[in-house]
Amino acid sequence: MEPVFIDFEGIDGSGKTTLSNRISQYLIDNGIPVHHARDKGVFRSEISKAIRNLTRDPRFLRMSDVTEFLLYVARDTQMIDEYIRPKLLPGNLVFCDRYLYSAITHSHHARGLPREGVDKVLELAARDLWPDLVLYCDVDPLTSRLRKKIQKVRDNKKAGDFGRKGLMGIGFREEMRKGFLELAEEDPEHWLVIDNANSTIEESLQRILNRIRQVLIQKGYPEIPDPCWAELSSEQKPLDEFAEATLEICEGGGEEERRIALTEHFYSELDRLCDDAPGFTALFTAGLDTPESHALRAKIKEREPGMVAKGLDGLRSEEAMDLREELKDTAPVYVAGSLSGMGKNPRACQLRLELADVAPEQIALAVRGSDSEHAWEIRDKLGKKVPDEVLMSLRGLETERAWELRKKRTKDKYARALLQSLGGIDSDEAWELRDRFSDEYLPWVLISLRGLRSDRSWDLRQEHVCRAPKIIIKTIGSSYDPRAWEIRNASKPYAKEVLDSLSGLDSGDAWRLRMELKDKWPNTAISSLGAGSQSERDWKFRWDMLRKHPGNHLLVKHLVKAQLKSVSRRAKEEARKEEGAV
Repeated sequence: MEPVFIDFEGIDGSGKTTLSNRISQYLIDNGIPVHHARDKGVFRSEISKAIRNLTRDPRFLRMSDVTEFLLYVARDTQMIDEYIRPKLLPGNLVFCDRYLYSAITHSHHARGLPREGVDKVLELAARDLWPDLVLYCDVDPLTSRLRKKIQKVRDNKKAGDFGRKGLMGIGFREEMRKGFLELAEEDPEHWLVIDNANSTIEESLQRILNRIRQVLIQKGYPEIPDPCWAELSSEQKPLDEFAEATLEICEGGGEEERRIALTEHFYSELDRLCDDAPGFTALFTAGLDTPESHALRAKIKEREPGMVAKGLDGLRSEEAMDLREELKDTAPVYVAGSLSGMGKNPRACQLRLELADVAPEQIALAVRGSDSEHAWEIRDKLGKKVPDEVLMSLRGLETERAWELRKKRTKDKYARALLQSLGGIDSDEAWELRDRFSDEYLPWVLISLRGLRSDRSWDLRQEHVCRAPKIIIKTIGSSYDPRAWEIRNASKPYAKEVLDSLSGLDSGDAWRLRMELKDKWPNTAISSLGAGSQSERDWKFRWDMLRKHPGNHLLVKHLVKAQLKSVSRRAKEEARKEEGAV
């Protein structure tokens, strides 16, 4: 039996790690020795792990594309020499979660390095060692992002963490995806594309195992049993019931009837998802403060307490507050985080005090930007326990009390938090701190430009927009400044946040950019209108986009939010008329 080398490829959140681990375990259970070079996403080589941490560290924003590429190759070369090649013995299977192909898509397709030069370096690194089979797990970046959101909450990972690649925006992943698909077309004999977005996990597993069984037989292995995880069909799947019903609603009835029907359809679909995909139900109800959304949360709160609590962010109703009370013991971190922006709401203030010792980081951030006595009580209580988050809570505050606290925390270990506290502050004192930390903590200096309109801030944005478009575009808001439009145009291939920066803008320039990017990021194009935008043009745009993407749950949600805003506005107008009549 010859050694077999199998590589799993895909963008972040594509499901490749889950699939490779499931397949690996099935083969082991059936007597096939499998050695996984990145079992459960962890490198077998400590050196490779250290190099990965270096390439991810956002402090090294200035790292050149070539340096980054060579480090990626060094990481994989070490894995080849230290683990993969030694394990490729007769009778062994070696699994790899990403190989040198990722360096091609990252550095050539996404960064733009010449393919010829990239291939020469990879030939030296591989030294003729290429996988017998490459399993590319394909998923659109939106699905990838939603999965990562849910998993991040389930794993209770700290919010706000980001790597160098994350500074670029979701468009970077889209370019990598295109690259993987091109590589698969170049070598169909060795590549298998798995549609992991429109298939069940059982269907994906079955397709992968069917191909692996073929390879094993060719290499002299005995036939392993078929687990029969799923029946497969070569026919293209028709639109699912949700998408079909959405299209019917788009084409039928009057405007008001369509909006009401779509809202009912949306909540019905989320109810259906409760059993098999409660995380998605929680995700799609996030930010909705309606009786229907609270009823759905009640169904899934025991299975997805963190996702449900996170979805309460900014909700002020008594029902939302009651649910926070219910979840404060099972999901205290996300209940605490959901209290941000609640101001002086008495119940919110009480909950902050109750959870201060349990979830101090989130409670400190929940009073960000507030100069109230309650906010300072929280800061005094938590100052020694979570100094970074307390500093970050000062964002935008230029009071004497706020600056006194900043001056106590000017050491390098507080630099990231200190810089984030400077958001919206354009004083000389603030710029002295930015200058002091700009060499080592440049990304956080850029984050601190949020809301600034001085020439100095625009110069800094324009200098670094090519390396960190995602965080820079977040700092310009809905600015009409000509330099803001230059930054939007420079960022539009990578950062969907370009569309976020158009929120509420109705100018010709805003609409041109919206129309240019609507097919690239349909959800964000719709949300950039703002739920409160209710013109005939706005609603025509919404319906046209929904006809193109009838199976997109988030897009449907944006239309439902706009309808809720419309109903709320009409109710207020009628109430004012009644008061005037009286």
